[in-house]
Amino acid sequence: MSQAVGDQSVGQTLRVRIDQFVRAPIQRVYAAYVDPALMPKWMGIKKVTHASGPIDRAGTTFVEVVYGPHQPRAEVLAAEPPVLHDMGGRSIRGIAWRWTARFSVKDDGTEITLDEEVRFPTGFISGLLRRTQEGGRMERGTRRRLATFAKLVEAGEP
Repeated sequence: MSQAVGDQSVGQTLRVRIDQFVRAPIQRVYAAYVDPALMPKWMGIKKVTHASGPIDRAGTTFVEVVYGPHQPRAEVLAAEPPVLHDMGGRSIRGIAWRWTARFSVKDDGTEITLDEEVRFPTGFISGLLRRTQEGGRMERGTRRRLATFAKLVEAGEP
């Protein structure tokens, strides 16, 4: 079950913490989490391209094709398979994001604890974009993505 710690903005930053249980072994869950072919099925992106290496290694960069010309570059900031994956990047209008996922064995599966942070620079457009994520919307979106991920892994993907 997921649990949020909060998504209050601190200045121009939104943060959430979500816990998601997946009924699958930790190695399989981690491997699925860093699989670029599976990411479009749960992350809300069209595809992953231009990966400089495996997405389970710190320093690897890749492009997330979202829509139209919007193709932000992401980087794996830290990776300790199968217990930690930390990635971040910049999006439109200088919006920066970071997802830190921790994986642990729990009961008959794996618990994922995801800390998500999105920093919005000052400015009118950035403020409008931030407001689209406030009021729990960022948290709900992240919960949906992780629930979809859990269903895919539990169904045997990849």
